[in-house]
Amino acid sequence: MTIVAAVRPRAGLVGFIRSEHPVIGVGAVILGAFISSLNTRLTTFGLADIRGGLGLGFDEGSWVSTLFGAAQMVVTPAAAWMSTVLGTRRVLVWAGSVFALASLFPPVVSDYDTLLALQLVRGLSVGALIPAALGFVLRSLPPQWWIWGIAAYAFRFVFSQNIAGAVEGWYSETGNWQWIFWQNAVLTPVMVAMAAVAMPRRPVDRELLHRTDWVGIIYAGIGFGLLYAGIDQGNRLDWLNSGLVSGLLLAGVLLVAAFLVQEARAEYPLIHLRVLTLPNVAVPALLISIYGFGSFATGFLLPDYLTRIQGLRDLQIGDVLNWIALPQIVLVPLVALLLRRIDARLLLTAGFATIAIGSWMDTNLTHDWAGGDFIASQCVSAIGLAFAITALVTFAVSNITPAQAAPIAATIQIARLFGNELGNGLIQTFVRVREQTYSNLIGLHVTSGSPTTEGIAAQLAAPFSSHASGSGDPTVQGYGVLATLVQRESYVLAYIDAFWLVAWVSLLGILLVLFLRRPPPNPLTPPRIGT
Repeated sequence: MTIVAAVRPRAGLVGFIRSEHPVIGVGAVILGAFISSLNTRLTTFGLADIRGGLGLGFDEGSWVSTLFGAAQMVVTPAAAWMSTVLGTRRVLVWAGSVFALASLFPPVVSDYDTLLALQLVRGLSVGALIPAALGFVLRSLPPQWWIWGIAAYAFRFVFSQNIAGAVEGWYSETGNWQWIFWQNAVLTPVMVAMAAVAMPRRPVDRELLHRTDWVGIIYAGIGFGLLYAGIDQGNRLDWLNSGLVSGLLLAGVLLVAAFLVQEARAEYPLIHLRVLTLPNVAVPALLISIYGFGSFATGFLLPDYLTRIQGLRDLQIGDVLNWIALPQIVLVPLVALLLRRIDARLLLTAGFATIAIGSWMDTNLTHDWAGGDFIASQCVSAIGLAFAITALVTFAVSNITPAQAAPIAATIQIARLFGNELGNGLIQTFVRVREQTYSNLIGLHVTSGSPTTEGIAAQLAAPFSSHASGSGDPTVQGYGVLATLVQRESYVLAYIDAFWLVAWVSLLGILLVLFLRRPPPNPLTPPRIGT
C-alpha cells in the first residue's frame, strides 16, 4: 500500500470537508512547527539574558530550558495521534492559544516555581504543533504539491536553529530580552487565525478516541520526558555521578520499557512495534538522530568557540550562523527539484558527506580564527544540512501507510529531539573532558622554576610592571596570563577533536543509508526508468 492511501480520510470520519484554502492551512502548520523549533533554540541562546533579567542563578536557570524541552518530549508521543482523533484544526487552535497566553507572563513573574509551571505549560502546548504538520500537509495538498509541502516542513529544521542566534542577539543588544517570550504572543495568534480560517472542521473520531491507548501515552510521554531531562542536566551535574541524573535516566528507561511491553500487549497500541522494525522506518529514525548530532557543530561548537575564545557577542555570532540559515531559502527548493529526478538515498548520502566535509574544514582551527574564517565551512555545511534533512524527511514520508502515519510522525519528532539533546549533552561533555586532558598535558611542560617557564612569565609580566593593574604582583599576574593561554589552547584543541567527532558521526550516517530500501512508487519518488 502506497502513500496515496495514507492521506485519504478514514471512512468513519463523516463530514470531513477538504479546506478551500489548503495553502493557508499548510502555512499554518509550517508556521507552528517553525515557532516550536525557534523557541527551543531561543531559550538556549538567551538563557543568560533570561537568568539576568529574572535574577536566577546558574542552576536555577538551567531548569528553565530543561523543563521547556522535556515538556515537549512528554506531549510528542500523543500529539500525532490526537491530531488524528481531534483534528489538526482543534490541536493547532487550542494548543496555539494556550502557548500564546502562557508566553505573556514569564518575563514578569517573580516566583521561581510559577516560572517553571509556565515553562511546563508552554512546552506541552508548543510540543503539539510539530507532529500535526506532516499529516495535514499530505491530506490537504494535491499529490504533485506534496514535495513542496515537505520541503517547507524540512526548511524550518535548519533555518530556525541557526536564525535563532541573530534573533536573540538583537533582543540582547537592544535590551529587549523579554521578547524571547513575547514574540509568541505576536506570531502564534497569526498561526491560530490561519488554522481557524483555512482548516476544515472535523468531528471528533469517537471510535479512535474510545480505543486510545492512554496507558501507553502516559508511559511513553513521561518516560521520554525524564530521559530528556536527565540528558539535558547530565553535563552540568556530571552524569552518573549525580543521583538526580541517575534517577531521571533510570526512571525514564523503566517507563519506556514499560511502554514497549504495553504496546506489545495492547489490543489497539499507540505504535505497532513491528512498524519500528522495518528498515525504512527504523533507519530514518536513527539517521535523523545522527543529523541532529551533526547539526550541533553549528548549534553549539561554533557559538561556544566564538564566545569563549574570541569573546564575541550574541549578535556577532548570529552574523556567522546566518551563513547556515539564509542559504536554506535557495537550497531547500533546489533539493525539492532534485528529488523529482534523483533517488532520495543518493541526496541523503551527499548531504551527510557534505556535513562531514564542513566539520573537517573546521579541524584546521586556531585561536586566531574569527567569524570570517568560518564562512567557507559554514557554506559547505549549509549545503549538507539542506540536502540531508529534505531528502531524509521525504524518504521517511514516502514509506507511510495508514497504519504507520501516526507512528512515523511521532518517531521523527522524538528522534529529532533526542538527536539534538544527545548532541547537546555529549558534545558539551566531550569538549569539557578533552579541555581538561589537554590542560593537563600542556601543563606537564609548564613547570614552575624551569628557565623556559620563568622567561615566558617574565615577558607576560612586563606590561603589568609598567602599567599597574590591580594590587597583584606583576610576576603573579604574568603567571595568571600564562595559565589563561594554556587554557585557551586546550579549548582550541578540544574543539578540533569535537569537529572530528562530528565528521566521523556524519560519515556513520552514510553507512546506515545502505540499509534503506527503495520505497514503493508514489508522487514523492522519481519516475523509474522503463516503467
